[in-house]
Amino acid sequence: VNPMGKANADNMANSLEGCSHEEVHFGGEDQEVHILPAFALPMVNLIGGTYGPFRPQIKVSVPLWLALILKKQGKCNIVAPKWLSSSSLRAVLESERGDEIFQALPFHYVEIATDLCKHSRDDLQDWSSIYDLMENVRAVRHSKMHSGLRGLLDVHALKGVKLSNLASLSSQPP
Repeated sequence: VNPMGKANADNMANSLEGCSHEEVHFGGEDQEVHILPAFALPMVNLIGGTYGPFRPQIKVSVPLWLALILKKQGKCNIVAPKWLSSSSLRAVLESERGDEIFQALPFHYVEIATDLCKHSRDDLQDWSSIYDLMENVRAVRHSKMHSGLRGLLDVHALKGVKLSNLASLSSQPP
């Protein structure tokens, strides 16, 4: 199951062309995550959209930037996405190592995982393992990408590089 539609990923990739690492990371903070609020508030209209209503311990979807602000204020717990668990990441890593194609992960998986491991450790089961697995996935992807590109330099090879499921920061070294 692809966690994000191909057309949506292509649009994001095109919009990030020429952006710095920081700008790409900033863009990743618009991705939706679920939180469990520790407060009650009706719908809130902000520049980026309308969010809520917020009810204690009732899951609600908000952009990552808002989740991080609320987390820092002690007003919510962030629900880790299903793909951001040790077991899911081990399976992705095993598949990445054994297959030429990139496994399906959200376009901004690096940014989401980095922010949650940094600012929401208490909401992640075994955040240290998750962080290490994410770095391993990123390193394997980086290696696969460079290996494929090196293969294009061989004048005798009739080879292409399949880059589907490439993520926003995949081309940057881990």
